[in-house]
Amino acid sequence: GLQTIGEVEMQYLEDPTRHPNNSTGESYVVDQNDDGVIDEKDYVKIGQSTPDFYWGLGTTMNYKSFDLSMQWQGSHGAEVYNIDPLYLESQWSGRLVDSFDADGDGIADHNSQHYIGNRRQTDAGIQDASYVALRNITLGYTFDGDWFRKVGLSQFRIYAAATNLLYIMGSNYTSYNPEGVETGNTGYLGPTTYGVQVGASPIVRSFTFGLNVNF
Repeated sequence: GLQTIGEVEMQYLEDPTRHPNNSTGESYVVDQNDDGVIDEKDYVKIGQSTPDFYWGLGTTMNYKSFDLSMQWQGSHGAEVYNIDPLYLESQWSGRLVDSFDADGDGIADHNSQHYIGNRRQTDAGIQDASYVALRNITLGYTFDGDWFRKVGLSQFRIYAAATNLLYIMGSNYTSYNPEGVETGNTGYLGPTTYGVQVGASPIVRSFTFGLNVNF
């Protein structure tokens, strides 16, 4: 995609009130080959959809009648092209005071710099897809005593469990799920394939309470 070097200032908009969050939706971009035109020849690497490494950790601990088990997982180094904030902050492709090119794409010379809408393929949407997650945690207590054996029970255990109880995302990630994928008409889009994310569903957290009874 295109490399940005800063956002176009609000003062250059025809109507600043149309743009939420004081964002013009336009950024200055680098003309990599200095040919005076911004096109695919100016594309550079703007992200990395593959993590540097994954890791996982599972542990089970027992103390007297208590038992505790946990499963942790992490992913670090991946980046995602997150389109969500571009819609939230740059809903309207900017109408700048100066001229547009023939296609009306906003690619023009402004203050001796080229600019383009962030919703085009720029690094304005690149965000950290790293995370640390407590995937599963279970705390149980096993009752022991002559009474249970007298009624024919060899074990009576109560437990509470949770999934995704703790989920820490990258500091500059602005959506709900760095692992999220979109599987609509466009097919599979996600950080593990094309590195593109559109409307990812939030991380699901669940809680379970139960009994284990053995006769």
